[in-house]
Formats: sequence, C-alpha cells, structure tokens
Amino acid sequence: MSHIIGGMKMKKFNLRFYDQRWPDGWIVDLLDDMNEDFFPETSGCYILGSNDGTNFIYPWGTSPIYYIGQSSNIKKRLLEHKKYIECALEDHDELYGWPRYQYGAAFGADVAWYSIRGKQNPNKLESDLITRFYETYGALPVANGTWPSGLRKPVAGSRDDR
Repeated sequence: MSHIIGGMKMKKFNLRFYDQRWPDGWIVDLLDDMNEDFFPETSGCYILGSNDGTNFIYPWGTSPIYYIGQSSNIKKRLLEHKKYIECALEDHDELYGWPRYQYGAAFGADVAWYSIRGKQNPNKLESDLITRFYETYGALPVANGTWPSGLRKPVAGSRDDR
C-alpha cells in the first residue's frame, strides 16, 4: 500500500526513470515528525528529492532528486538522515556534513522508498536505481558520492591538447 502525504513536489513522474515498479511509499517532508510512523522497517532503497520545487540540472534533463540510498532498515536510516539534515539546518556554518544532508537542509527532503521483494538485495536494488537514473539524466544524483557497483564507469577520453 502506498503512502502519499501532503502536496509533495517530487511527483510520480519524477520517478519514471525507474520503470521496473512504482515506489512502495512516498512522504512529503522528511523533517515532519508526523510522517515517521509511515516509514517501513524493512530493507530497501529510498530516494531523496527537494520539496521546495527546486529541480537540479543534469546533462540530459532536470529532476528534484538529489540522492539515492539503501538500508537494511529504511525507517532507521531515514530517521538518521532527518537527524543530520536538522543538524545542517541548525549549524550550517560549523557543520560540514555529507552533501545529502546539506541538500536536505537547503532544499527540503521528500522521500520515496522501495522495499526489497523476495531474495532481492538492497545493494543491487540501489545500483539498479542509480544506473537507471544515470541512463536517464546523464549523471549520478548530485549528492551521491559513490559510483554504483553495477554501473560501468565511463571511459576517459583521450587528450587532444598535446
């Protein structure tokens, strides 16, 4: 059963890049304490996107999505994200946190999640999501720092300035 709360800015069409299935749930504003009861305690992946209407510019289009992650307990991981986004909001000048927290502090955080199914592995699901995002937009989400294991790294071009 999907949970869609409020008037989120990250819409269904922003998740079309992953055409395997729709998310199992959506929440507007990770920082809203009222939403915590909807987070599943299952393994899976989640997508963070701006909730202030901001779209990030990628080589092949724009998207509000800035981070794709995975966890063995989605609820626990999202509450951790919430904690560190709040830290970034409160102490922006002193805290040099991971980009996912800085983006959340600056642009808000809508969340969509995919629980694993059957023998599916969260790492593989995350790799699939990031790969599909890359194939659609020509880049990793702006706050993702690690190249996914399932996505072939680009081959560097040759130098032509010799």
